[in-house]
Amino acid sequence: MKRLKRVILAGVAAIASLQAASASAEITPSRYHRLSTMFRGVDMTLDVFNGGPHNNMPHLTKRADFSGQYWRLTPTGDGWFRLSTMFRGREMCLDVFNGGEFDNMTHLTPCAAYTGQFWRISLDKGGYYRLTTKFRGPEMCLDIFNGGPRNNQPHLARCADLSGQYWRIEPTEKAAD
Repeated sequence: MKRLKRVILAGVAAIASLQAASASAEITPSRYHRLSTMFRGVDMTLDVFNGGPHNNMPHLTKRADFSGQYWRLTPTGDGWFRLSTMFRGREMCLDVFNGGEFDNMTHLTPCAAYTGQFWRISLDKGGYYRLTTKFRGPEMCLDIFNGGPRNNQPHLARCADLSGQYWRIEPTEKAAD
């Protein structure tokens, strides 16, 4: 029985390793990427509010050639990535609010050694990815609000089989400097 457990655990570890390697192979750090969800489709991509009460917070919006829709995914080691945009530059990283009105929602903030800025990008079903943070752990996935005042804004929610938690990461022709 113990041997069977070891074999199963070794198999699970091998699959996880292959998934991480496959996710890294799809992500091209030298290029900007577009991020969209299975839920809203490729015509709605992740962008950044410019000004107002949601300044520097991302949201899904109609696909266009705006610098806020181009995301740099920079590996930090051990399978983690930092996310920044062409619009705000590599010094502003996607982070997670901790408490308050925007708890578990995301925003761009100056890059630092905060665990909310370290993202795991894991290949999941059908070529889509799940995004989790070192801060909230593997049980909280990046999702999209559906309706209400925060419609189309991302937030971390309990991982489930929800189309808003499946992300398409599409490399573009734009080089990330």
